[in-house]
Amino acid sequence: MTNEQVLEHLTSVAAEREDVRVLVLNGSLVNPNVPVDCFQDVDVTCFVEDVTTFIEDRSWMLPLGDVLIMQMPDEVPGGDEYERFAFLVQFAAGHRVDLTVRPLRDVQQAIQADSLSLVLVDKDGIAGQPIPSDDTYRIHRPSRFDYEQCWNEFWWVSLYVVKGIKRGQLLYAYDHVTIMRTMLRQMLSWEVGFKTDFTVNAGKAGDALAPYMDAARWDSYLHTFPAIETTSLEAAHEALVEQFERTSRRVAERAGYPFRADEARRIRDAFSTLWCSNG
Repeated sequence: MTNEQVLEHLTSVAAEREDVRVLVLNGSLVNPNVPVDCFQDVDVTCFVEDVTTFIEDRSWMLPLGDVLIMQMPDEVPGGDEYERFAFLVQFAAGHRVDLTVRPLRDVQQAIQADSLSLVLVDKDGIAGQPIPSDDTYRIHRPSRFDYEQCWNEFWWVSLYVVKGIKRGQLLYAYDHVTIMRTMLRQMLSWEVGFKTDFTVNAGKAGDALAPYMDAARWDSYLHTFPAIETTSLEAAHEALVEQFERTSRRVAERAGYPFRADEARRIRDAFSTLWCSNG
């Protein structure tokens, strides 16, 4: 089933069911900056008078095909009343539908919070006709607090990596390398934000940063993904530290925030002490 057919069915369901008052399409299908491909999901939000009553009747799924696997992240054991409920459904034929059910009173709040919103059904004329854009998904200028939190988390977990490698706890070290890389990606995103006047979207995993970084820097970033092996982890740790320190200095300069070079130097000295320890 194509996404167009899925949307036709869901729109029909929304039109026929009295309890569904508004249906909104969200996500990549309404993002003008995302190329269309066969892997896109159908993300919709139904605004209803009674969430609990709607989720008890799941007949809307049946015409969409055989369910391969489904998640209901809002479900709780014994829950009989819900303010919000999501069905994440992967169908055996390959298409996927993420349908979220919310109370009607949330319409304006939800549309304002998600700029990727296209109103498909509005029986009461309360949703308006917003023009979809990726505004709410773009990189945002960091506050000083945001910057300092990212800085602190990076250097804090960097010490765990060294300890993990020294203890031979490579999975522990790998987990903390991943946190370091997440902080580096955040700092890289802010740097790209300053370059582009905060008009671009970094993408869920940072893939969209690549066009705004030179090839050598992007390649260096990719090399921070290590194998679970001592030498590889050590090299990734070193590369992360070098890239983070350079990038965070540039972001601090652009943002007008202080760059704590002394703190970075002291932590680097602590690395040396830990690497040389026989404990």
